[in-house]
Amino acid sequence: MRSTAWNNPITIDDPETGLHRTVKTARQAQKVLHRNWPDTHGSRYRDADKACEEVVHGEAAPRKARHAFIAAAIEAHLHLS
Repeated sequence: MRSTAWNNPITIDDPETGLHRTVKTARQAQKVLHRNWPDTHGSRYRDADKACEEVVHGEAAPRKARHAFIAAAIEAHLHLS
């Protein structure tokens, strides 16, 4: 199975809940998207979910999911570090 790990982890902070999460792989990103995302209706959310799925199935490089996840976080007004 191909690795879904990212070269650089992403920490997201939800200003509404105060929760901090560090995401290191496309699998983790997909779990966060499905379980803890504030807005699942945005186009960037759908793009990130699809990109994570592609990476998990070995159809895309992990960086594709990372970039899409960052875009979705920005769209959802989450803070990144």
